[in-house]
Amino acid sequence: MEIRFVTGNQGKVNEIRRWLEPYGFGVVMDNDRFVEVQADTLETVIIEGMGELLERRGRDEWFMKDDSGLFIDSLGGFPGVYSAYVQRTIGNGGILTLMENVKDRRAVFRTVIGLNVPGKGLSVFRGECRGAISVSERGDMGFGYDPIFIPDGRKETFAEMSTDEKNMMSHRIDAVRKMREFLDGYVDG
Repeated sequence: MEIRFVTGNQGKVNEIRRWLEPYGFGVVMDNDRFVEVQADTLETVIIEGMGELLERRGRDEWFMKDDSGLFIDSLGGFPGVYSAYVQRTIGNGGILTLMENVKDRRAVFRTVIGLNVPGKGLSVFRGECRGAISVSERGDMGFGYDPIFIPDGRKETFAEMSTDEKNMMSHRIDAVRKMREFLDGYVDG
């Protein structure tokens, strides 16, 4: 079964593909353009974005969309729902500058996935990974905020881990696991 992943981020596609393909779900990148709404929650961004896609594409194909955010406690949850924009504009260096001399470095990565199931409609899956912001960028694996995020219980940033190590605790994979459990009933024996 093939699921079209509506995103322009090949890194996300690769991360999810590695987790779903062994269970019989192909994941294909779909560069369909849509208006990304600005909202206060990841759930609202996904529900409204999927609504637009469903209106244009119809309900007869498998497709998904995700949104993720890095929520830093001492910055009041910033960058949160604006994480992609902040990454493009000030990047990891800008976040580290904002965090200079900040002792409370706790943060959480969150992902929300919307999945259209033909004949069933929209389902939403949430995942998260708690951790902290490092004092400097470390590692060259992954993408986005991976070089500055240290998951709880580890000393390495996501960018210092292998893909398999990261996937064991990734916020996105947490949501994908929940989606995969939901999809188990759709796999042919």
